[in-house]
Amino acid sequence: MQSRRSFLINTLRVAGGIALASCAPTGPAASPAAPSAAGASAAPNIVKKGGKLVYADWGDAISMDPAYLTNTCGRRPGRAIYDSLVDVDPQGKVIPVLAESWDIPDTKTYVLHLRKGVKFHDGTTFDAEAVKFNIDRFTDKKTKSNHASELEGVAAVDVVDANTVRFRLKSPSVAFLQLLYDWNGFIASPTAVQRWGNNDFGQHAVGAGPFRFVEHRDAVHTVVERDPDYWDPSRPYLDQIEFKPVQADATREIEVRSGTSHIGETMPFQDIEKLKAMPELVVVQVPGARVYLPYFQPQQSPYGKSLEFRQALNWLIDREAIWKSVFFNTGVIGFDPFPPGSPFYDASYKPFTRDVNKAKALLEAAYRGGVPSPAKFTLYTNSEPVTQKLAQIVQANYAEVGVTMDLQLEDTAATTARASKGDFVFALNSTSYVSYRPDPSQYLSRYWHSTTNYIKWPYKDPEVDKLLDTGIAESDPAKRRTIYRQLADRLNVNAQTIFLGFGSDIKGMSPKVKGFIPHPDQVTRFKDMWLE
Repeated sequence: MQSRRSFLINTLRVAGGIALASCAPTGPAASPAAPSAAGASAAPNIVKKGGKLVYADWGDAISMDPAYLTNTCGRRPGRAIYDSLVDVDPQGKVIPVLAESWDIPDTKTYVLHLRKGVKFHDGTTFDAEAVKFNIDRFTDKKTKSNHASELEGVAAVDVVDANTVRFRLKSPSVAFLQLLYDWNGFIASPTAVQRWGNNDFGQHAVGAGPFRFVEHRDAVHTVVERDPDYWDPSRPYLDQIEFKPVQADATREIEVRSGTSHIGETMPFQDIEKLKAMPELVVVQVPGARVYLPYFQPQQSPYGKSLEFRQALNWLIDREAIWKSVFFNTGVIGFDPFPPGSPFYDASYKPFTRDVNKAKALLEAAYRGGVPSPAKFTLYTNSEPVTQKLAQIVQANYAEVGVTMDLQLEDTAATTARASKGDFVFALNSTSYVSYRPDPSQYLSRYWHSTTNYIKWPYKDPEVDKLLDTGIAESDPAKRRTIYRQLADRLNVNAQTIFLGFGSDIKGMSPKVKGFIPHPDQVTRFKDMWLE
C-alpha cells in the first residue's frame, strides 16, 4: 500500500527491445510497465509558474558539452539545456522532440523530419544543418568525443532540406533511433561551438532546451534559467534550477528533509523504510536502474592480463553480502548486462556461485602463469557512498585468498584521468555503471566492443565483436535473444567485467515538487515540473 507522502515504483522495468513512436514503423517491442505513483504523473491543468528548484546530486558535472558528458550528474543539467532529437517515455517508447516524425525505409536509412521555428538560446536557427554539424562533430576523431563509438555505424548525414535530415548507416541497425534520445541527440548551437571551440564550449553551453545555461563552478554548482523563447510557449514552469554536488548521501537526505534542496539523488539504502514514513520527504524508487560494472585493465596490468586471475573474482565475490549490506535487498542480483524487463533477461541464469576453493585454484594457475605472488595492487575509487561499500566488500573477499587490494580515494576527475591513461588494475567507481538505454545495443558496444573509445583499455575479443555486430543488425526477436544470451556467456568467460546485479535508483524529494515523472534512466526531465 502506498503512503500519501511516498511511493515505490515496483513495476517500472527496463526496456531492452525496440519501441518506436506511432509516427514511425514499429519493431519488436518490450517496454517497462508504466509507473503507478500518486504525484508522479504529468503536470496538472493548474500549475504555479516561477521559483527556483535546488537539486542535490551525488557528484559534479564534468562538462556541459554533449560530446564530453560522462555521467548522470552531467546528463541531468544537460537535459535542461538541450532538447534531444527524440526522447523515450517511462515505458521505453520513442517519442518526438526536435524531430517531429521519422521514416525508416530500411534498417540502414533513417529520415527525420524536424520541428520548425526552433531557436537556440543564442538566437540562431535550429535546422538540418545544425543536426549534421553536431553528428559530424561527434564522429570526428579530432573532437575525441566520449560517445564516438556509439555513432560508429553512421556512414553519412545528409541535409535533404532545411527541415529534413537523412542518416545513412554502414550496416543495418534496428535500434538506431534510440541512440538519438540522449547525449548523441543533444543538439548544440553550431555558432556557439565554433565560437568557443571544443575546449571551452562546455563552459558556455548553448542548446535549444527549456532552460538556458547560466554558469558552472567546479564543486559548487551548475545553474540554468528558463528560456523565455522556448519553442513550447507553455513550458517550462520553473524560473531556475541549481544543481549542487553533495557527495555524502546522508547530507543529501538532510538537505531535502530540511528544505535546503528540493530533490536529492541516491538516498541511503539503509534508511529507505524510515524515509518513506517521513511527511517531509517523498521517496521515489526505480528498481533496476543502476548497474555497477567493476572491470579489469586487461592490456597492461599483469593481473588484468591473466584470464585465471580475472575469473577467480567471479567465484570469490560475495554477491549476497553486497545485496544485503550495501543495497539492503533492493534490486536483484545479476550475472550479465541484461536487466529485468529486457527480453534478453534470464532470471535462471547463474553461471557460477561463490566458491572460495575454485577461486584459490584459479589464483594458483594465475601465479604459475607469471602473475606476481602474493598479489597486491591498489584500487583507486571515488567518494560515492555505494562505491565505497562495494570496494570494501571486494577488498575483504580478496583478502580471504591472500590478495591485498589497498583502497585509495580520489575525486572523479582524477579517476577519469587515470582510466584514460590505463593507470589502474581494477576499476570500481560511480561512473562505471551502465545506465538505462532503450535498447541494449546502445551500451553493449560502448563497454565491450574492441573499437570502443569509452572504455579506454577494452578487452579485445573477435567473438564478442561478432556477437555485438550481429545482435544490432538482427530484427528477429528470438534470434536476437539467442545472440545476446551467447554474448552473456562469452563476457563471463572473459571476466574482464564483473557483473553484480541491478540496483535501484532512489530519489528523495520535497512534497512541494510537482509534475515529476520518473524515468528508468535516472535522468530527470524538468520542463513539466513546478513548485507548490
